[in-house]
Amino acid sequence: MKKSEREYLNKVAQLPCPICKLLGYPGDGGVEIHHVRGIGLGLGVRNNHFNTVGLCPTHHRGNDGYHGMGRKAFERKYGVTEQELLEQVKEILNDEKN
Repeated sequence: MKKSEREYLNKVAQLPCPICKLLGYPGDGGVEIHHVRGIGLGLGVRNNHFNTVGLCPTHHRGNDGYHGMGRKAFERKYGVTEQELLEQVKEILNDEKN
């Protein structure tokens, strides 16, 4: 892994879970890195380290999480797509630069 990727992932890992934030939870319990799938690739292909969001364990791999429910059910339940979550993360990190 390149240094720039490692630095980016560390920044993503410091952000709160966007789903917890959406639901009004504190979201400060730590996140796992979720690679957004399907951006310029086949839907089953994991993307690069710059196309990631941090999700808490529950919203990443739990019964109410992306991997527990599947993409369609996750997006339906929370009303947000992976791409929209990724755009939120990139906006937050871009704002921190300025």
